[in-house]
Amino acid sequence: MSPTELKKEWLAKWRRILDDNASRMNNPEAYRMMCRWETRDMLEAGVIDEMEQFEMDELADAAYWHAVEELVTTPAGYTYGGYYDVIRRATSECVGYIRSNTYYSAIGPGADGFDGKVFRDKTDLRLVFRSDNQAWAINGLVLTAPSGELYDLVQTAQFIYGKVYPIICDADTYRALVDYAQVALECRDFESYRKARPLLLSAQFTKCGACLDRFGQREDCSNCAGNGFVNTAGTQPTSPA
Repeated sequence: MSPTELKKEWLAKWRRILDDNASRMNNPEAYRMMCRWETRDMLEAGVIDEMEQFEMDELADAAYWHAVEELVTTPAGYTYGGYYDVIRRATSECVGYIRSNTYYSAIGPGADGFDGKVFRDKTDLRLVFRSDNQAWAINGLVLTAPSGELYDLVQTAQFIYGKVYPIICDADTYRALVDYAQVALECRDFESYRKARPLLLSAQFTKCGACLDRFGQREDCSNCAGNGFVNTAGTQPTSPA
């Protein structure tokens, strides 16, 4: 393969990664890393020069920041690395646990240690049971059995960069984290923002949908009592576990 053909093929591969919107929205940090790994390898192979790498990385960074700005106002959903209690809605019984995408039954655990895995295919998320390969759909934080029976996923912790953190339940701590993340977002400080974002996603609070935490509207907002955020605990059952 000639150098021209190699560059054309490699650029096409990088463009496919850059244009993968599902990957960008599902895991913006991993998406940005994949884009940058390609440009790093292309530079090392002599396929592109440093200026081309800079311009390509700028495009990947812009796509990343656009994604996380959109996700700030997205309703809470299932997160990889999350620790969840699986609660049968009809009885409030805890029937199992999800730990970093692995399901463990609390009723009849399997002999081999785990009882299922959570898989994602583009926009579809499902829990697949090990015993019979039956797949249950996950939408937001609701697990639906083929029979239509509903189960709530109540988050208790989050696995972040090698450590397990309990979800943030203190309003003052959450406010400080929101302000920290906002400064990082405005300054395009990737390292600071990537550390704050998973903690925000797994917190017991979310941005107020009425005032959107905007200073001019927040003070008089009756929906959040001037906090700029609301507690999500009332939208889910309390885990008995």
